[in-house]
Amino acid sequence: MNERLKVLVVAAAAHPEKGSEPGLGWGWVEALSKYHDLCVITGEREGNREAIEKRFDQVPGLRERLKVHFIPRPDGPRIERIIPLLYYRRYRKWHQSANHLAVDLDRNVHFDLVHQLNMTGYREPGYLWKIGHPFVWGPVGGTANVPLRFAAILGPREFLYHLIKVAVNNLQLRFHKRVHKALRRTDAFVTSTSDTQFVFRRVLRKESTVINDNGPPLVNEYNIIQQAQTNNYLSDGPIRLSWSGLHISRKALPIILRALSNFNNSDFLWHLDIIGAGPMTRKWRQLSIELGVNDRCTWHGWVTKETSVRIIANSDIFIFPSLHESTPAVIFEALSYGVPVICIDHCGQSDVITEECGIKIPVMSCQQVITGFAQAIKHLAIYPQERKRLARGALNRVRKFSWDRKAKAMLEVYETAIQHWEQRTSNE
Repeated sequence: MNERLKVLVVAAAAHPEKGSEPGLGWGWVEALSKYHDLCVITGEREGNREAIEKRFDQVPGLRERLKVHFIPRPDGPRIERIIPLLYYRRYRKWHQSANHLAVDLDRNVHFDLVHQLNMTGYREPGYLWKIGHPFVWGPVGGTANVPLRFAAILGPREFLYHLIKVAVNNLQLRFHKRVHKALRRTDAFVTSTSDTQFVFRRVLRKESTVINDNGPPLVNEYNIIQQAQTNNYLSDGPIRLSWSGLHISRKALPIILRALSNFNNSDFLWHLDIIGAGPMTRKWRQLSIELGVNDRCTWHGWVTKETSVRIIANSDIFIFPSLHESTPAVIFEALSYGVPVICIDHCGQSDVITEECGIKIPVMSCQQVITGFAQAIKHLAIYPQERKRLARGALNRVRKFSWDRKAKAMLEVYETAIQHWEQRTSNE
């Protein structure tokens, strides 16, 4: 497919200077605009209009090939953010507004293809599937559940919350009528992880193409880091560990705190930098005191992006015990800085991390996972040359997930969608 298509994309979140959903939303549309002319409908929030204008000024030609239309997407009352039913009602109304705008734009532009991009969770498919053009949906995630065997780590109240969430998630996947209508209408369906691909195939008999939804920091696309961090792998100083994220139960920092409590000073020296904050901060900090590891932990709280980059890039190992993710941006950030990753063999990180760049801990019992992290940390602590090998592998591995590679994979999906649409319409 050599000609530039006119593509309409709905990206509910898009911000060139943020991570998570806003970061991946922008990463996708900027990368795809290299090959096709994009018209993007996005939510206006978090200063993204100003950041996008700044990005247009930084990247030659981007403004001409990527047109952005904003629809305000403010946070609702606090109760709506607490109760998912109310949140999704507001979110659905935003997509209805986006669809009205999409129909108006199509009257003038006559798009070749429409693409429902994000949010990546499957619960809100939007309404582009109603427009009479080839329809692509994805990358889609949201099917993963927190393994309930980790009740001891979650705590009683959080365990109950995740138990209910698992039940609701399973019901929604099977009985959400609009999701099923959108799936039937898709000309090409993309899932964000191999786990999600398996679930849609098993539960709904829907095949998909797997393309990880997230990618490396955008700055690396124009200035790839050419060398690993300047760690002294043979140093006698403490091994530097880093962890970053919102302090909520599914991020499972206690797994790491308990793993580190297995070591004494005669084993090796270590230090853990903890970035972020949230509802669980106080409880986790108290746990670190009870376990006797707090004096070797630095709780940074929320810091600037520059400070976060410096902390992670200067660490020897990035630790990621999260129990529920899609494909976390922070994994790609760590790899981009040449930092090996130890994570649970689960969700999107399972697809990204290999023996080339890190260690994956099998999802077994809670105690077995804690022991697995302890063994992996100790192994890399006492074998600095192994850390050095993984650091080099991290830089090689992250290049395989560049935004340009993702865009080229999506181009093939677009081509498949157009072929499917043509076959479908010719048979009607």
